[in-house]
Amino acid sequence: MGVQLSELLNAFKRGGDYARKTDPIERVAHTFQDGADWVRQVLIPAISEGNAELESEHVAFQLDLNLDPRSTNHAHADFWLSEIKEGQRAVGPRYSINVLGGRNVWLYKHGAPGRELGSIDRCGPTEIQTLLLEAAEEFGRSIG
Repeated sequence: MGVQLSELLNAFKRGGDYARKTDPIERVAHTFQDGADWVRQVLIPAISEGNAELESEHVAFQLDLNLDPRSTNHAHADFWLSEIKEGQRAVGPRYSINVLGGRNVWLYKHGAPGRELGSIDRCGPTEIQTLLLEAAEEFGRSIG
């Protein structure tokens, strides 16, 4: 067997010790920071890369972030596609990403049930790229 029982027991006890010794407010701040870090390290770079690809079509992802723990209890980012031109511009639906508990990435979109995208450890650039592809295709259909 790879992991010894005593190693598992020690890991469990370390986790319990951390929880007992750490102030609950500090734990909440730590989990919020984990979610905010995921937004900065995974979502924002994917949006930036997407915008570079879409520039020639005069379309861009818009991004509205709330990464301030004083105003929300979880990291939050909204994004949507829009035309980037003068005058009347088409705007696509808003996608809302919430990192709940600093661990679980959820997607919310008007008219659809919430969808769990996975934990911050499992929802990486590939999964976000897939989401951005879905958004781009949907926006492309809406503007023709």
